[in-house]
Amino acid sequence: MNKYDLVIVGAGAAGMLCAVNAKKHGIQRVLIIDKDPVLGGSLNGCTYTIDKDRKITGNQYLAELTEEFKKHDIKVLRNTMVLKIDEHGSAVCLNSTEGLHKIVAKNIILCNGAKEKGRNSIAVTGDRCAGILNVTMAKKIFAMNMIPGKNILFCGDDGIKRIINEIKKSNVNVVGVVGENSYGLTDNIFNGYEISRINGRGRVEEAILTKGDEALKVKCDTVIFAYARISDGIVAMRSGIDLNPLTTGPRVDKNYMTSRENIYACGDGIFIHEYIDDIENECENLIRFVFDSNCK
Repeated sequence: MNKYDLVIVGAGAAGMLCAVNAKKHGIQRVLIIDKDPVLGGSLNGCTYTIDKDRKITGNQYLAELTEEFKKHDIKVLRNTMVLKIDEHGSAVCLNSTEGLHKIVAKNIILCNGAKEKGRNSIAVTGDRCAGILNVTMAKKIFAMNMIPGKNILFCGDDGIKRIINEIKKSNVNVVGVVGENSYGLTDNIFNGYEISRINGRGRVEEAILTKGDEALKVKCDTVIFAYARISDGIVAMRSGIDLNPLTTGPRVDKNYMTSRENIYACGDGIFIHEYIDDIENECENLIRFVFDSNCK
């Protein structure tokens, strides 16, 4: 059984930054694990700026980070789910080649990132029909040179900036935004309303919006949930790690250690960061502490 000095769960921005910093600090055996076939997480397809100076998009940042990543001897395990960290501190993993297996690590960093709220998490009733998506799903459809729908209603506005360029370049009609800001995509802003029901036979046909006793019908063929993302604390929860109820991610101390010794967490997995600059600083400080503590 291979044993690593550092195992990083998640190969988004935080995971890749931790891996690169670890190698720069001289940590020898580093493994990064991700459920996807490609590195980068939400940086992939990110066309808006992510730094404080508004100079670099997620796509551009990923290209630069990938070049730096390739300079170092970092082992990558793709298409692999980390189910939990067991009581002995081993990562319990699942993939199609090795099945269920364990990876032993001296230190583990959880960089699970964020997840999106969807229909199930906000208790919207109605028909089970096509055309109900989150932003990530919609972006994947655009990436295949297709459109998710012709008449789109956004539920929530925080995630619109993640897809605004694709919307503007496509021949789609934004019929409304249930939120405060449409980012110039439509004049139909339903501030203070909630989607209470989605109706459709086979495909979305309308959404019922409510505000107190008032109810509106909005005709559309697609509903995209664009609420603010929340931290993904699933692996931490399964591992018996204390969660932060305010962020839904693992609770960490000033050194980014969780409630379990030698298991750390950082990035959007502990709270949603507005700028990549802050994640860079976080990863650098975490790796410095890990190295100084038990990797020298």
